[in-house]
Amino acid sequence: MAQVTRTRLLRPMIGFGSVRRIGVFVTRSSIVIAVLGCFLFSALITVSAPSMATTPDGETPANEGVCDVVKGGTPGLYGLCVAYCEAQDLDIVGDKEAPSNKILANYRKKMQAGDPDMPCVKVPCPCWTEAELANISQSGGALSCGSTSTTAIIRNSSPIQFASVDTSLNNCRYTDTSASPRISRRFDGIDPAAAQSCYTQIQQACGALGL
Repeated sequence: MAQVTRTRLLRPMIGFGSVRRIGVFVTRSSIVIAVLGCFLFSALITVSAPSMATTPDGETPANEGVCDVVKGGTPGLYGLCVAYCEAQDLDIVGDKEAPSNKILANYRKKMQAGDPDMPCVKVPCPCWTEAELANISQSGGALSCGSTSTTAIIRNSSPIQFASVDTSLNNCRYTDTSASPRISRRFDGIDPAAAQSCYTQIQQACGALGL
């Protein structure tokens, strides 16, 4: 009877020890798995992070921030602008229409009076060059800006310099009395896309000056 009693007492002890050993093994395995999981997750973030700041061609977006001018405008334009500027890096010359062309068409379809044309589209303004417009901003005189839904003007009172546009009449004007000889240009009946480009350029120049 004594031997039987000892046998019965040993069994629970052996079972309990096995449970403890299994429990320790499971706990250690869980820790190892958790550590490996964190390591792999960090590695994935490290690898993917640079790609989030670049376009698919591996270059940093050249148009980053250029769409800020349409913030606060007609709803939906900002998203289309960002998509268009990034899609330009994806366009491949071929038989099919470039993806950015469709985005641009949707952008212009959604545009309302006063909204600038797609900022990434570099349509020249016939009245001034980029350098001439920048000369007004950098002249150091008394600068002022004004705009409506169809007109925009940037002016320097000393020396007299100004650039203006009216998209409803499709005309623009540029004057610089500091140049020699004096520059004075006016174009009427210009292409609507060109007029809109003049409007956007003035808005961007004024925005950069905080005016």
